[in-house]
Amino acid sequence: MFSRGKGGLIPTAKAVDIHQNFSQVMKLVDDTFLCNSKKDEAFQITLLGSDIVESYYLSQLYNSDIFDRILINHFTVRNMSREHISELLFTAQGDLLISAEPLLESGIENQIIDSFKSFVCICSSKHMLSTLSQLSLHHFYSSRHALYQPGMGASVIYHDSELFKDDLYYTGRRIVGYRSDSLNGLMSMIERTSLIALMPLKLALFYKNHRKYDIKFIQPPPELALKSVQVYASWNKNSRNISTINEMVSMLQTLSSFRR
Repeated sequence: MFSRGKGGLIPTAKAVDIHQNFSQVMKLVDDTFLCNSKKDEAFQITLLGSDIVESYYLSQLYNSDIFDRILINHFTVRNMSREHISELLFTAQGDLLISAEPLLESGIENQIIDSFKSFVCICSSKHMLSTLSQLSLHHFYSSRHALYQPGMGASVIYHDSELFKDDLYYTGRRIVGYRSDSLNGLMSMIERTSLIALMPLKLALFYKNHRKYDIKFIQPPPELALKSVQVYASWNKNSRNISTINEMVSMLQTLSSFRR
């Protein structure tokens, strides 16, 4: 393979040929890994949202093969301004926002992926009110409530001023005993304390039947007027990841249709 010369060992023509062939093979191997890396980067999506996206929506995709095909990233937008969230979508740092409010900005597409139309009050199975079928206004306003709030500056599902069919019924406010941006944390507090909460029925059923939380459902006072709450998906219309975004939006809408 080598011959000795004045300056030391010199590769023969056969050695040079073997080296060239080996280099070509190694380049093909490197190109294969590089191609797979680029492919992996192409099939991924970054979701932006609150704790409910991960705790409720993504956790229900267990029967799907999406995790075998797509890398799903989820990051909270807790305490972020709407302007900052828009910037994340336009700069491709995020692909899809899941929120209770549409992102009304030029270049942003919004679609409803879910709707909460029915609501119940929930409490621990050991709560003194757990045997009731429906709460009175007195029960509702004398109890301490747990409120889910996605961020410090975010809105709760219902403000007290939005609860009534007629202002003549009551003008008070709920007594808040616990406030959290974690849906799992809030449910654990309700299960173990004397707190109650007003919650969408679909969420309550999910935590009772699938997560096995020991909670009871009670109908809210009939004087309350509970309007439906929409959940939106928002994304950059010109995103280079539009096919993956469309697949995720379609999947979330299908998931919602099975849990009415």
